[in-house]
Amino acid sequence: MTQFLDPLDSAFVLLEVPGSAMNIGAIVELEFGDVADPKERYELIRNNIEARLHEIPVLSQRLVRAPFDMTWPIMVNEKKIEIEKHVIRVALPAPGTPDQFDELISQFLSQQLSPKRPLWQLLVIEGMQDGRAAVALKVHHALADGVSGAETFASLFDISPEVRPPAPKPEEVEDETVTTSFGLLRQGIGKIRKDPTLAIRNVRSWFVRLYTIVRAVVRVAILRRKNKATPDQPSLFEAKRTSLNAASGTEKEFHRLQVSLADSKRAAKSRGASVTDFVMAVSSGALRRLLEDRGETLKKDLIAFVPINVRGEGEAAALGNQISGMLVRLHTNIDDPEERIKAISADSKKTVGVQRQAGAQMLQNITKSLGPTLLAIGGKLIHNFGLFNKIPPMANVMISSVPGPPLPLWLSGHRVASAAPVGPLFGPFALNITVLGFEEYLEFGIYGCAEAMPDISKLRDYLREEVEAFIASSPAP
Repeated sequence: MTQFLDPLDSAFVLLEVPGSAMNIGAIVELEFGDVADPKERYELIRNNIEARLHEIPVLSQRLVRAPFDMTWPIMVNEKKIEIEKHVIRVALPAPGTPDQFDELISQFLSQQLSPKRPLWQLLVIEGMQDGRAAVALKVHHALADGVSGAETFASLFDISPEVRPPAPKPEEVEDETVTTSFGLLRQGIGKIRKDPTLAIRNVRSWFVRLYTIVRAVVRVAILRRKNKATPDQPSLFEAKRTSLNAASGTEKEFHRLQVSLADSKRAAKSRGASVTDFVMAVSSGALRRLLEDRGETLKKDLIAFVPINVRGEGEAAALGNQISGMLVRLHTNIDDPEERIKAISADSKKTVGVQRQAGAQMLQNITKSLGPTLLAIGGKLIHNFGLFNKIPPMANVMISSVPGPPLPLWLSGHRVASAAPVGPLFGPFALNITVLGFEEYLEFGIYGCAEAMPDISKLRDYLREEVEAFIASSPAP
């Protein structure tokens, strides 16, 4: 049976343009294991991953798009996986400093995944200054969001130093499903031949969707002009354009930051805030300082777009994207950091539940209404005419918090020492800050367009200083 991607999953494929690699991932450092030889370690990791591919079916499937994107894309099984194209051994040049490591990761993340193969890749990195190894995992956003990715791709890891045997492979079943672009086209034509009125209904539906979308955009623009924002939460397109808003270029830059999770929780709790509020507050302070360095005066608050998980209980491991989004004021107009975190926490208590409920199906409904052809054409037009650099941005920055695994993890006998998350860059966002709680650390993944964010390492330093300031002014444990 033909396996179509859901509309939201499809959108991450159809909207992808040069410079907008729709990938998520994780950068994982490994403790020393029993295997000292780098080549032997790489082969062990590669072989273990290859043996478990069947446990995560999307890792053995490639994407097929119909001509002119007349249907949603489909996933088809790839019978022969060239594992060396997916698990790659690389080494840092001497001396293997943290800056060299981040530069290598930035280059890796800048490259789009090949649509001719399953949409994932993993680097096994050697030559680090401290002698440890690392892995960098990159997965197309169409396959998973932050929650399902963290939950499901944990199958590549173990919960003890002992390497578990892979689960038994299911029996192969011969399937007559479509596997090519023109096969999709033939399938669509065949449906129209059986029911000629289907084409008329599809065209009529397309015009209805287009009218609905245009009407909604005009309504938002009118409300924005009349300044009808709600008092407790930002409205769509309320954000003012800053240098953080730019269509992302091809070259990306990535930096990591690791801080104490226990100290961060203590700092947040002492102020009646959550860890997510704490992340928003330190991001607000760091971004405020960065824009001041750039000579930008903020006339209004920065607005963050925050992806939210809309899965039901027990659905964390369901692959694909089950996310929506909410808008959060960062209160950058407040000088005092203590007052700023109080304002962010107060907003969170009032509006997060409301936005989660109201926006639970927002992204899914928008993509379904647009349809695959309009999504693909619209993405190309917006990119080719540089519209993301001209139209009002829906927000200034993407910030998200991803739950970490509840247990320590090992990869082929090597304990995971750290795991920094990588969020996507798309649309009007030149910066993504994604945070993961992992064991005793709060791990920041700071990912940006190299052209729009040449000072992203300074932002990392400011984030560290903002965290340390809050921790230092908190009651002792």
